[in-house]
Amino acid sequence: MQPPSDGLDLSDAEKLARLRLIRSENIGPITFHRLLEQFGTARKALQALPDMAKNGGRKKALKICTPSAAEDELAALVPLNISTVFWGEAGYPPLLAHIDDAPPLLFVRGHPHLLTKKSVAVVGSRNASVNGRRL
Repeated sequence: MQPPSDGLDLSDAEKLARLRLIRSENIGPITFHRLLEQFGTARKALQALPDMAKNGGRKKALKICTPSAAEDELAALVPLNISTVFWGEAGYPPLLAHIDDAPPLLFVRGHPHLLTKKSVAVVGSRNASVNGRRL
């Protein structure tokens, strides 16, 4: 899925839905982008997830991030002066936006306009492998 060239103007409700979607069980960046492509919005994708999981043979209910958990996460960013840039928004780095597993969301501390400039990134993992930690 390619991002719009002019950037989206996402509503607060859609931003919250996108955060909920990426924080839901078994939803990684590639699945996130495929769901957006299929349903058009994260809100519609969230509504469809339970039936998709059930139709896919899942026995247990899929754990979907609650609105309150997503709201709490966003509220915790405010005192830290951290902003968000969602995939597809105008401030999202254009080259990063074109990779298949582009992060659905970036957390920015500092000057967000720098994301559109040439840069070098250091990427970490929440679940680093033994080799990764050693490096």
